[in-house]
Amino acid sequence: MKLNFKRILLPLMVFCMVLAQAQKNTENIDGVYKGKGAVFVLNKNKTFLIMAYATLIKGTWNVEKDLLYLKPKNPEDKFYVYARKNPDIKAGMRINFLGDGIGNSNIVVGEFPNKMQTLFNDDANCLDYPNVHVFKEKWSSVTMLEEQNEKNWKTVDIPKLMYNFPTGDYNDFIVQHMQDSLYHNDFVFKITKKGLVDANRGSEEIIKKTTVKEEFSDEKELEFMNQAFDMAFAADYKLVNNAYNTNDDMNGKIDLNYYKYNKVRNVYVNSAVPAKQLDYKSKDYHYNDVLMKFDRITGTSQPQVTVKKLPKPLFVANCDNL
Repeated sequence: MKLNFKRILLPLMVFCMVLAQAQKNTENIDGVYKGKGAVFVLNKNKTFLIMAYATLIKGTWNVEKDLLYLKPKNPEDKFYVYARKNPDIKAGMRINFLGDGIGNSNIVVGEFPNKMQTLFNDDANCLDYPNVHVFKEKWSSVTMLEEQNEKNWKTVDIPKLMYNFPTGDYNDFIVQHMQDSLYHNDFVFKITKKGLVDANRGSEEIIKKTTVKEEFSDEKELEFMNQAFDMAFAADYKLVNNAYNTNDDMNGKIDLNYYKYNKVRNVYVNSAVPAKQLDYKSKDYHYNDVLMKFDRITGTSQPQVTVKKLPKPLFVANCDNL
């Protein structure tokens, strides 16, 4: 049997040329890219950060042939819970509810199964800040779920679960709701000699590579932006003052090395401030000389079940009644 080497070698050579071109296109892909209203930062360690108006998206990236895949880091759960022991609360417990989508009548909270109620009334339109409720009784656990009446417009697969967090020795809590807008599909870009092309939209617009110096006046700004996502959406703890400023709005990270711990009050106080000048009940949103440390606690989740709800919501927010 005779082999036609030309027929074998020609396709192989073409394949090698295509592969070499693809490899050339993917060399030095890390860097800064600027598109319409957004800046993409691809780090050498295969992580990325997308910055757009009021939006931060963080995740990991990889290259397959001539395509760049960005996989966003979506929230692990719909609710994150932070807790502390508050010596000023002698009975019951306190919960602060926060998150951009917290004023939602689809959110249900309580002690499962007999003390569940909607968080807000329908069409809540007059939300206060902070949304804090003091409960006369302490629950054995805090249970939460978000009923989804409509299909998520982003088509991201968001698990429909009920979350349960045992209270243990804690009596002071922060519940952070992760709204649907924080969940993102993967981004796909075609790699070309001139730059990136958004493959999701079928656009031909070129997103060109720039430099850190061109897009950021200070490289420390970029370093902090890389940390800002975790501060807001994936923190192990939150430092909160009496006005419930959670200090995760990208103004700066608080260093506890400049604070000393007050064991009696379970708070951190500014070491440079005389004891007589400390205001433990300050309502000033930017007063950070006294801070409460809330540690993130873990819970369990299960598929949602139909729950019997109490007739009244926990908060009523209706400007029409004013």
